[in-house]
Formats: sequence, structure tokens, C-alpha cells
Amino acid sequence: MRDTARLGYAQARVQARFGARPTDSFWRELEAGRALPHLVEIVRASPLATAVESLPAGVDPHALEAQLRRRWVSVVEETASWYPARVRPSFEWLGWLPWLASLTWLAQGMPSVAWMAQDARIAELAGTEPIERASRLLDGPLAPFRPAFEADPQSSVARAWHAHWKRSWPALGTDSRPGLDRLDAALSRITPGEDADPRPGFDALTDAVETVATRLFRRHAGTPVAGLALLVLLRLDHMRLRAALATARLFGEARAA
Repeated sequence: MRDTARLGYAQARVQARFGARPTDSFWRELEAGRALPHLVEIVRASPLATAVESLPAGVDPHALEAQLRRRWVSVVEETASWYPARVRPSFEWLGWLPWLASLTWLAQGMPSVAWMAQDARIAELAGTEPIERASRLLDGPLAPFRPAFEADPQSSVARAWHAHWKRSWPALGTDSRPGLDRLDAALSRITPGEDADPRPGFDALTDAVETVATRLFRRHAGTPVAGLALLVLLRLDHMRLRAALATARLFGEARAA
């Protein structure tokens, strides 16, 4: 399929996915304060159903987090598959977002925790002594994070992630680069490990990022920028879902974050 045809196909898919996002009434019901089994039933009747597929009522918190991470990667890979191969790396790099907090922990020389040994993406790194971690990042998918593990004062896991994401951006029209820069700035507000001024509350923060991403989605329709903006919006949905489910699992009820 030629790039122009595939971009048209991709736009149809992202437009449909955008329209199928959960409604405000769904989020109000989810965040109203329910036990985890009830929340799972609400989610199973929503566009986010795959996130709780085969999820047992007494799921361990780490198992819940692992399932949500796997689901996020699946969403990213599916969205990337709609686009021409030349632009997919910029989509696929978003799959690392749920691991940034853990990588920040490891980059700071902290000891590995038990669940990391079960996570295929970071198990090898987590099983390494802190002093040896940077040397394990010479190549492979984690290589772009190496500056953060070398105690570079100008780097951090979040900065390394954003730097590599920008390098992966496809060559697009002159109107697209400013849109990508704005999307990156919005995403940086919800990137774990970013050095930032005191942030607003969760709802205000996600609302602000959603406003920017939605505008970019509409303005850059028909280009890969729209697909990347959609993934930022889906990331916000993922964060809200995670907050509700994790709170219910840990404290017996879900509250608005």
C-alpha cells in the first residue's frame, strides 16, 4: 500500500478510535467510589474492556500494573501498524512510557524490586548491580536511556526519552514540526521524572493536556501528527483508568485522583 493510501487508512482508523473514547459519564461512574469487582464490570462494558480482560477480583497490585502496561503496549503497536513503516518508530517509542518511573528508580542507583525480575522489558537491567547498569545499555531498546544511567547532570530518564522521541520523528511538512513540538511539550507535563514546577491537580493537568492534544489531532488530520496526538489522548485514558483501578485495589474503593 502506498504511503498516501496508508495515511488515508490510518486517519480513518484514528478518527474512529478518537470517537470511541470513553465519555465523561463513564469516567464519573468509574471514579464515583466502588469496589474493584464493580469497576471491572464497568470497564468491561466500555471501549477499555481489553484492559481488564481475564482480570481476577483479587489481583495482586503488581499483576494489575503489569496487565495495564501490556495493554498500553498493545494499543501503541496497533496504532503504529496503521501507518507507513517509515513513521512507526515515533509511535512505538511511546510504548515505553509506563516504564519511565521504574527506569528513573534504577538510574538513581536504587535496588531492584521483586516485580522487575518478572518484567521482560527491564528484567536484565534490574538484575544488574547499580554500578554496572550503564554498561548494559550499549545497544538494544534501552540504549537511548544510557545518558541517564551515566550520572550525566544534563540528562534524566525523562529527558532521554523525549530526546530520542524527537530523533524518531518522521520528516513531515513544515507545518507539522511545530505541532509535534507542542505535542511534546504537552506530553512532558505527564511524563514521569520530568523536572517541573509544582503541577496542578490530576484533573486539571489531564484536562490541559487533553485540550492541546485534541486541537492538534484535529488540526493535523491526515498526517502522522494526528495519530501521535491520539496516542497522547489514549495515554490520558490509560492514566485515569490506572488511577481508578489501583486505588480500588489498594484501598477498597476508587476515588477521583
